[in-house]
Amino acid sequence: MTIRHAMIVGCAGLFTGLVAPLFALEADTDTYCHSWFGHSAHSTRLDTADTNVVVSAVICDGQTSGWIFRTDQVPPTCKGKRGQIAVLVALGTDAKIKGVTVLDHKEDAPYFKRLKSGFFSQFVDQSADAPRSRFDAVTHATLSSRAIIRDVMEGAKTVLAQPEIAAQLRTANNGG
Repeated sequence: MTIRHAMIVGCAGLFTGLVAPLFALEADTDTYCHSWFGHSAHSTRLDTADTNVVVSAVICDGQTSGWIFRTDQVPPTCKGKRGQIAVLVALGTDAKIKGVTVLDHKEDAPYFKRLKSGFFSQFVDQSADAPRSRFDAVTHATLSSRAIIRDVMEGAKTVLAQPEIAAQLRTANNGG
C-alpha cells in the first residue's frame, strides 16, 4: 500500500500534498521517522500500561530519540467541523514536537485546503506543554485548524504523561 497524498511537515517544514489513508500508517511510519529524526530512525510500538494509548518509540542508533502517535488513537477525542481529524505527531526526547502530518479528515475540502505549510510548521520545535494560544488558527478554516491544534497539543501531553515515556523523559532531563 502506498500513500496517495500526504501532508508532511518535518523539521524543515516540508509540505507535499493533502491526505493519506489511515491504513497506510503501519507500513509508512519509518518514512515519517526518517523525515523527522534522520535516516537511521525506525519505529517500534510500545506497550503502554493498561491504557488505550497507542504510541511507537522512535529508535536511532539503538537509542530512543522520541515517539510517534496518531491523535485518533490517543485521548482526548478532538473533532473538527465534520468529525475526527487524524494527525500523526512526532515528539522528541526533549518533549518538543518534531513533525505533524494529517492522515485523514472529513472536513470540507475548500476550507481545509486553506491549511498551508505555515500552519503546520508552527508546531515544529514547540514544547509539548506550550499553551494552545501560542498557535495561530487559519481564517475560513477556523474549526479545522483549532481542532488540529487541540489534537496535537492535548495528544502530546497525554503521550508524555504515559509512565513508560515520563520515566524516559526524567532520565533524559537528569543527564542519564
